[in-house]
Amino acid sequence: MEETKTSIIKLQKAVEDDQKQLQQLIPGLPDEISMECLVRVPYQFHSNMKSVCHTWQHLISHPSFYQQRLKFGTSEHLVCLVQPLPPINDSTTTTTTEYDDNPLDSNNNKTTKNEDKQEQQQPIHSPPQYALSIYNTTHNIWQRTSPTEGSGIPMFCQCLALPSSGKLLLLGGWDPTTLEPVPHVFILDFFGTSGATCNWRRGASMSVPRSFFACAVIGSSKVCVAGGHDSQKNALRSAEIYDVETDQWKMLPDMIEERDECQGLTWEGDSKFWVVSGYGTESQGQFRSDAEFYDLYTGCWSKVHGVWPFSSASPRGTTTAVCVNRDKHQRLWFLGGDQQQQQQSREVVKVSDTIRLEIVGSIPLPNCITGTNPCVTTFNYVGQEGGNHKNKHRLFVMSGGGGRGSSTLACGECDGEGAFISDGYSNDGTIKWNHIHTPVEFSGFPYSASSLII
Repeated sequence: MEETKTSIIKLQKAVEDDQKQLQQLIPGLPDEISMECLVRVPYQFHSNMKSVCHTWQHLISHPSFYQQRLKFGTSEHLVCLVQPLPPINDSTTTTTTEYDDNPLDSNNNKTTKNEDKQEQQQPIHSPPQYALSIYNTTHNIWQRTSPTEGSGIPMFCQCLALPSSGKLLLLGGWDPTTLEPVPHVFILDFFGTSGATCNWRRGASMSVPRSFFACAVIGSSKVCVAGGHDSQKNALRSAEIYDVETDQWKMLPDMIEERDECQGLTWEGDSKFWVVSGYGTESQGQFRSDAEFYDLYTGCWSKVHGVWPFSSASPRGTTTAVCVNRDKHQRLWFLGGDQQQQQQSREVVKVSDTIRLEIVGSIPLPNCITGTNPCVTTFNYVGQEGGNHKNKHRLFVMSGGGGRGSSTLACGECDGEGAFISDGYSNDGTIKWNHIHTPVEFSGFPYSASSLII
């Protein structure tokens, strides 16, 4: 009897030990040590890790896991670009492109294939098709993905990242067949990737179909959009706000002015949504010098004069918002050529007792980028990357174009001008640019760009 009781106790203890082992992230290791191991695994293997057990699946799908990666300096930078698919050269054939279900999955090493299985065909005379290109700046990997429904994504749609939740939004643009503005919203969840499948879903549609509009993220889960134009090419004053968590849109008061081809900006910790420049229906191509901002607290629009001094240049894609010393300075960076630099003014614009705007300089492009409107986005140094950099911000700039890059900065192998990332400053105070080799299938002009850290 005693032996039986002893055996039962031992069995119960063994079961308890097994349960404790199962609850541990890695059996036999303290969870603190296990976490340090797991956060060091590159993102491309995360979909495989989620298949190990439910504990890992829940852990790696939660934003707190990526906050730990940021804390340990193991995060990776992704630059997301809306690009056209490669052009067709042969007038008697079709081009086939196979999309990665998970663009950063370790099992998907090739980005495009010319095979006859599981492929999407683009006929010669069909309208251009677009997809989302993803460049991993940490591991120098180019990948491509697109929602599973339909063919590609809307032309000229806006690409917008929500860093805190690991989501990327594609908003509005044109239907590639009818060339009409659409209200569509596509959401890509990087944290919630399941298995080898990229987690795309359709969000609630905007209230107003629009393209070439301003948009920006406010807070952790809200997106503001304003302006652009409708199907008749009429510039819009309408604005709305989207809550990604509740999947609901709400109309905002109309802007003071019509603004087509305007640029949306926000700064971290600020409640204002800025809409810079643009033009009205009757003045196409003549970019306004003013801007206006919507304050979420007051519910009102306010106009500010003298913000955009480049009457012949669009702010779309060439500007990016940067916080410098957080509460002290907030800057709008503009990348342009010699013409824009000659136009710049030193005028100081007083917005309120606490806000003033001053143009302190334009940032010159790499000299091999000849396009007038390159696409630019910014991201921060993290971990050991930022240890020796006073300026914690890096710029990614890319402009499509024909021919091979001719600058000494370029590798001479890219089909087009390629892409560049800033890397601090030279001794003379100018920005140092590092060239990024860009495969031919990713050399198309990026119509919108955004970045996030995972």
